Amino acid sequence: MRQWLFFCLLFFGFALCKAQTDVPRTLSLNDAILLALRESPSVQQAQLADIQKKYALELAQWNFKPHYVIDATKVTSQTYSSMKSGIITQNSTGITPKASLNTPFGTNISLAASNDIGKDYRPGVSLTVIQPLIRGFGRPIVEAALQSALESVRISHLQMEDTLRSTVSNVINDYLGVISAEKTLEIDQSDLKRSQKSVEQTKLFIKAGRKPGVELVTVEAAVANTQAKIESDQNSLAQSHAKLLQTIGLDPSANVVFTDISVPNLIKKYSIPSLIDTKKLVVNNDVSYQASQITYEGSLKRSVAVAENNTLWKLDLTASVATGGNSSEGPNSGLNSLVNGVNRNDSVQLNLSIPIDDQSAKIALEDAKIALHEAAISLKQEKWRHETTAIDSWNNVYSAERSLKLSEHAEELQQQVYNISEQKYNYGLIDSIELQSIRQSYMATQQQFVSQQIAYLRALVTLDQLIGRTLQTWNIQVRSQ
Repeated sequence: MRQWLFFCLLFFGFALCKAQTDVPRTLSLNDAILLALRESPSVQQAQLADIQKKYALELAQWNFKPHYVIDATKVTSQTYSSMKSGIITQNSTGITPKASLNTPFGTNISLAASNDIGKDYRPGVSLTVIQPLIRGFGRPIVEAALQSALESVRISHLQMEDTLRSTVSNVINDYLGVISAEKTLEIDQSDLKRSQKSVEQTKLFIKAGRKPGVELVTVEAAVANTQAKIESDQNSLAQSHAKLLQTIGLDPSANVVFTDISVPNLIKKYSIPSLIDTKKLVVNNDVSYQASQITYEGSLKRSVAVAENNTLWKLDLTASVATGGNSSEGPNSGLNSLVNGVNRNDSVQLNLSIPIDDQSAKIALEDAKIALHEAAISLKQEKWRHETTAIDSWNNVYSAERSLKLSEHAEELQQQVYNISEQKYNYGLIDSIELQSIRQSYMATQQQFVSQQIAYLRALVTLDQLIGRTLQTWNIQVRSQ
């Protein structure tokens, strides 16, 4: 009895889970955007790239922090001799902790403490300071790699924000594609109902002797054509649905239903700046242009400075202090040798290296100057290109807005024409061929109105992305990690 009850509960639970999975998941446009920001592969890849840049920055910063190393050696040697002792075995152990530090001015400081233990204990401490005085001196030269890592993180943040903008815009455009496909299907389904109604009316007219029988073929052909369109519309809707799911980052076969949108409310979300402001916003918010500016003002100019520094003379000052390490016995051995001031060696050294006709350094300097000049030309061209894009996108918005108003007016007039023509057909004033032609014109204006709505919204989305307001428009905050 208990086993039977257990299997019943198990079957009921499985059936309940299956029923829940069959329930479609409903997503609004805002839900789709927020879900894409979490699930989209492009967003996840941008996050991983941003993490890599941060690790690279940590490595560059670590180069100016103290570094610690412990070296240890253990040596056992055997000496074979013809003397009575025969074999002489010697053991020695060495433990040397080391610390080093690189400063932003090029100074290298290293401290080492040797602890050699053989027959006796021979500790020693040495401190060495190396300071470049000409080549390799100064923070701009020494911190060149660190500054490049900082700039890489800045560019990575910009690229991350650009990825979020693109993801939001892509979701909106694909969502509009689903809505457009649904509206097209609805228009054709309504047209099918009207065509089927015309077939019934034509049959009645033929039966009453008011219409010739040949007109029935015309209206039935219209029904067949509309059914074929509906089949194509359903396929297009399925493809648009799968594409939107892929953009969000979901399984294309997921059971998801997308809610309708209010076109007027969606249009109100977007504000259109003036043409002058649009050009400024597009230039200032384009990630590629910002990255090019950062690279030009940063790494490219530093490359010239580093190349110029590499052509200079090399003059290094080395100062060292060493104490201890005495191997004799008595009061001058062991730890006493570190502090008695006897076993000490101080030295100061200047090393001068003068390059003579160093062609590689000269060519590297010229290459860096040419690269900087080329980057300046590219920046100017890129700015003009973005301003041209801004002008085109701004004009597209207003052109799409005017087209939308005209298509809306044309749709209203064509609906009136069709209503009047339908009444004429009912009174036998026109034939089915003329009514079908007017109905097709009405359906075409309906489709055109929907297309212009979608085109206007997409123009707004594109302009909003170009001026860098996509995230602000949808109240999306970017967290800096």
